[in-house]
Amino acid sequence: MARENYSDIEVRYEGGVATISINRPEKMNAIRMTTYRELIAALEEADASAECRIILLRGAGSNFSAGNDLQDLVGPDLRGLMECVGGIFKTVSRLNKVLVSAVEGVAVGIGTTILLHCDLVVASAKAKFRVPFANLGVGPEGASSVLLPLAIGQKPAREVLLTGRFFSAEEALAWGLVTQLAEPGQAEESAQRLAAGLLKQPHSSLVASKALMRASLPDVAAVVDRELQTFGELLQTPETSARIKAFLKG
Repeated sequence: MARENYSDIEVRYEGGVATISINRPEKMNAIRMTTYRELIAALEEADASAECRIILLRGAGSNFSAGNDLQDLVGPDLRGLMECVGGIFKTVSRLNKVLVSAVEGVAVGIGTTILLHCDLVVASAKAKFRVPFANLGVGPEGASSVLLPLAIGQKPAREVLLTGRFFSAEEALAWGLVTQLAEPGQAEESAQRLAAGLLKQPHSSLVASKALMRASLPDVAAVVDRELQTFGELLQTPETSARIKAFLKG
C-alpha cells in the first residue's frame, strides 16, 4: 500500500517491508530540506508501524542520491538545513528495525554516508560512491569521520575523505561498505530478496541483535553534532562559498 502524503519521496508498505524511495530523479535524487523532513517522518513511521518489519531505502530512477542539493548550501536557512541533516542521521542511527539499502548509479555525499547507518547494502556493480566534502570546502557529515574508518579501515577512509575521489562498487564491497553486488538495474530486486529472507527470521531476534551491535558504537548523535558545527563554520568561509558556487555553475 502506497502512502500519498509526500512530495519528494514515495513510500510503499508491502508484505512487511516498507520501501522508501527518494523521488527526485530529475535532480539525481539530490536531497533538499523538504526531502530530509519527509525521509525523517517516513523512517520514524516505518520504525513504529506494526505493518513494517524491514525498511528498504532506495532512489527512484537510475541513481541512489547525488547528495545534498547544493542550492540549500547557499540558501538563507542554514540553521534549518543543519537541523535537517542532523535529524536524518540521528533518525537512522536509532532505528530499531533492520534498514536495507539498494544503490544504483551514484551515491554522493549523504548518498554514501547514510549507508554507514544501514544494516545491509546491495549495490549495482556499476554504482559509484563519493564523499566530496573536502572538494566543497566543508567537513565530513553523518558521523562519517568516525564510522567510515570503523567500517572500511583508517587508510581507505582517510583517502576517500581527503581526496573526495569516486570509488567503485568493487572497492566498496572489498572494504565492507557494501554487503553484496547486483547486476546493473537489479539492486532493488536483490535487496527485496534479501529483505524477504530477513522476514523469515524472528523479528525480536533481529531487533535485539541490532540493539546489541549498536551499543558497541560511539555516541553517534554527539559525533553528528560535532561535525555539523564544523560543517556550518566552514560553509560560511569565502573559499567554501566560492567552491560551492563553482559546483553549481557546473
